[in-house]
Amino acid sequence: MNMKPKIECKQKRGEKFLNFKLPNYFKKIGWFGFAIVFLTLFSTKFFEGDLEILKSILKKTSLVFLLVVVFSKEKVEDEMIERLRAQSYSFAFLGGVLYTLIQPIFNYITFLIFKPEKAVFEDLGDFQILWFMLTVYLMFFYYAKKNN
Repeated sequence: MNMKPKIECKQKRGEKFLNFKLPNYFKKIGWFGFAIVFLTLFSTKFFEGDLEILKSILKKTSLVFLLVVVFSKEKVEDEMIERLRAQSYSFAFLGGVLYTLIQPIFNYITFLIFKPEKAVFEDLGDFQILWFMLTVYLMFFYYAKKNN
């Protein structure tokens, strides 16, 4: 049994998965959808009633639209863009890990100083971590793209 073709096939599938990008027009769809969801989520602050399920759905939907923006191609997709993407992913991952480790401690100390009766050590939620990582990626990527 020859293992070389199987290994090459797996490598090609892995490369295809890692290099997956949506067409450029999905970027507009992602930003438009995100804006609509964000405005809807913001408007729920003015309504009364139990809207927790709606808010949860809107939060998850906003993450999906941001992910669509992240995975959309640029108009010119070259080696520089690929390098900036890789740097942005690395920076967002490192920032997300540090944020996840430091923010709960900072919150606890702040509550301990200003409202000691409410001081409880709480981990961050999945939405907050993913939101942070996606926004850090997008900010770093567009900043680096603008300055190159």
